Amino acid sequence: MTKIEIMKCVTAELTDIWDDLPSVLKDRAMLCAAERSVPFELAAVTAICAVSAALGKGLVAQSGRSRTTRANLYLLLGVSSGIGKSEIFRDMLEPLLDYEAKLHAWWLKEAAPRARAGEELLKARISKVRSDVRKFRPCLKQFRIVQEAETNRDLCRVYLKPPCLVADDATPEALAEIMVRSHESLAMISPDARYLLKRLSKPDSKDENFLLKAFSGDFSLTSRVTRNAARLRSPCLSVLLLTQRDAYSRFIDQALKNRSGLLPRFLHTEITTGHSSAVSFDKRRAPKTRRNYAEIIGELIENFQSEEVPGIVEPTPETLSFLSKIEEAARTQGSSDESIHGEILRRRAEQCWRIALALHAADHGSQAVVNPLSVKHAKCAKRIVDRFTHLET
Repeated sequence: MTKIEIMKCVTAELTDIWDDLPSVLKDRAMLCAAERSVPFELAAVTAICAVSAALGKGLVAQSGRSRTTRANLYLLLGVSSGIGKSEIFRDMLEPLLDYEAKLHAWWLKEAAPRARAGEELLKARISKVRSDVRKFRPCLKQFRIVQEAETNRDLCRVYLKPPCLVADDATPEALAEIMVRSHESLAMISPDARYLLKRLSKPDSKDENFLLKAFSGDFSLTSRVTRNAARLRSPCLSVLLLTQRDAYSRFIDQALKNRSGLLPRFLHTEITTGHSSAVSFDKRRAPKTRRNYAEIIGELIENFQSEEVPGIVEPTPETLSFLSKIEEAARTQGSSDESIHGEILRRRAEQCWRIALALHAADHGSQAVVNPLSVKHAKCAKRIVDRFTHLET
């Protein structure tokens, strides 16, 4: 088989993977690929990550009788230098970043001034009560006034720092503090994650430990003498890391050597310009395509990002049967494999649930809760998982 024939086969295979991608994501990824001359699949997977980040922990899928699965994803992509990853980040994550900018502007104009004013007034009120106590005999009424004022003062302090939807390179302690004031949901995104991957390559590091908890939503309590404790009941972190191929290869090699529990949670692969053919797109549809994509991301943030009680998406019987068979086959095959490959295999069905939920949300927006999870999205999710769990032995 010639090199040209091989490339045609690869392109056909990748096209099949993305056939059932929701049109709002597929069109925006195609527009990005056509305008920026970048790989379509890199734009597509970044769009899925944007949906994942927009949902936070406000939407879950009923993946078992007494089990739910969230849509937060960990994605790691090795990308050739000069491929256009910065342009893809700007295009596909623009709605998420724009929404955060508006949130920050609201905080500057409304929340922060009120919080500062409230804290000062409550501080003065507490000071006055304390002065009265010194002059007169203390009573229970004064105690209750101070107690209520201190409680409200603590609430004001929460709004002295801005809420966030995204973070780049941050320590686990900083991530925990940000998540405390952001409904325990956050997206960690980086177009150049070389340094972060170096930290994550260290075995049993604080960075690795926090990411493990934030993937599954395990309780996290970060306490330090020099800062307030950050208590996270069910943290939800979405991660998108792009890096050059040499840094990607080193991280994968080190993760295999360390038997890192973090690697099975990542969907990852290397992407080159050879993985994508030229994409054409009707420029007359560009404004509507951008608008539709931005609207769906904003709609998902507004309806799910800050929800205390998540909405539950029920799968159709066909979907449940399809994904249950994948889980049963993967667990049977991986039950006797104690290597990291076995761990990756045993998480295959979980990753399918996560991506299927993100695709479902992109298709239905705010109506995601009232529509069942279709098998079309489950099958598309499986193809994507198969593509991004490839691991050379």
